Amino acid sequence: MNNFDENKEFVRRPSAQQTPQTARPQSRPVGEQQRPVQGARPQRPAGQTFQRETRMPSQMRGTSQRPPQRPTRPASQRERISPDSQPVKGVNPFNGKNILIFFLMLIALLLIIGLIFFSALSTSKETPESEKKSYVVSYFRGTGEDAVAEKYPSYELGSVSYINMTAIADICGMTVSGGHGVLRFGSGDSEYAEFSAGKNSATINGENVLMGENALERDPGSIWIPLEFAKTLFSSGVEIVVDSEEATVSVMRNADVIKFAVKGATGLGPVDEDPDIGQEIDFEFKTDLSAYEQYMNPADRDGFLILVNKTNHIDGSYIPEKLTILKDTRKDGRANQMMVETAAKALEAMFIELRAAGYNDVSVTSAYRSFAYQESLFNSYYERDRNRYPDWTDEQVKNHVLTYSAFPGTSEHQTGLCCDMHNLGSADVAFAQKEAYKWLKENCWKFGFIIRFPEDKVDITGYSFEPWHYRFVGRYHANAMRQRGMCLEEYVEYLSLTGQN
Repeated sequence: MNNFDENKEFVRRPSAQQTPQTARPQSRPVGEQQRPVQGARPQRPAGQTFQRETRMPSQMRGTSQRPPQRPTRPASQRERISPDSQPVKGVNPFNGKNILIFFLMLIALLLIIGLIFFSALSTSKETPESEKKSYVVSYFRGTGEDAVAEKYPSYELGSVSYINMTAIADICGMTVSGGHGVLRFGSGDSEYAEFSAGKNSATINGENVLMGENALERDPGSIWIPLEFAKTLFSSGVEIVVDSEEATVSVMRNADVIKFAVKGATGLGPVDEDPDIGQEIDFEFKTDLSAYEQYMNPADRDGFLILVNKTNHIDGSYIPEKLTILKDTRKDGRANQMMVETAAKALEAMFIELRAAGYNDVSVTSAYRSFAYQESLFNSYYERDRNRYPDWTDEQVKNHVLTYSAFPGTSEHQTGLCCDMHNLGSADVAFAQKEAYKWLKENCWKFGFIIRFPEDKVDITGYSFEPWHYRFVGRYHANAMRQRGMCLEEYVEYLSLTGQN
């Protein structure tokens, strides 16, 4: 049985934890009009059907009333609550430290803008040069109406225009020698011009001439020179016409003989013959070489001074007389090498004395080469480099091969008066470090031989130092060249100037 009267309303009293604002008020006597209590369920008369009304989630049972808002303080008194519930004073963005940082950043920004402005200003001053168009250079192959133009653009570097000196040499039939950024161009009339990549000077007929700008090696085996310098390079044989308005350059051959404008020194100049130079010097051999004296110091002392190089060619039909097999050919399966008899016998005597001095490992690896053999050798090198460098032009491949192999008709081996000899696996400048080389350098003249391409004559011979390459000229001339410190090119010119040939 219930302990309360059904006619009385059950009133929930507020607990000790409830606040007066949230506690439900006591009911009033029946019949007295009651003020609706916020949050209390409304009473409906008996028998009246209850109709549920749709409420928003905030009005649903169990949703507590929002707590009263704390009085708002003035903005100046507001505090910010940190995550750890500790009050933090408001930050003033206009304090002294922030103002200082702002001004420092502003100054840095102004400096950057100033730098950009002055950079743009300086660049604008170069605009006329930077907008300069490249020239179209026409290299005319042939002469007159039959000439065919090969057109290529010039190369522009800043305000300097460059043209291809190697291309000029090609259309004019000039000889090209050297490599590794240093090329010499021969005119075929004993005149030459030599350029080195990265240098602002050239050697013209032995004279050092300033170009104003550096020569360039834009492709392997090609040298580019300043256009302004190229216009003054030739005195005859080559004509260079520049049309600045049309931005064109025409390079044409206008004469058979090509000469450079700079003549340089007149050869060796007047020469006073020293009676002591060229005279025999007393010396003794370790072995008896009396049977070889007629070969080492031949009666026809001037008969072995033929000069063959990149500017002095010999015909393909030339075959020396009395070719003799050399006893000292390297025994590695190669064919016996040959030289002209006089040179071969003198070389035999030199090997006898060389071995007597204790050097037994030196041998001949190459001597006489026919025109056809040199042509085959050159072509094999060409095909090898053509496959190795597929992006190169034919001219680039050819010029590259010329740095280490002579073109047919320009090889001294065709004379039968020279040979390659050393004690290495292959010819190399490392032979210069061998004791055998030091002996040869000191004594080869006694047998009538010279080191054909000395280390200090590269700019004259057109070949790099070859300590393995020996050339027979006879003892008299070998001794005279040794005493004067001349290479063969210088000595032949000297003889010409003194009327001795």
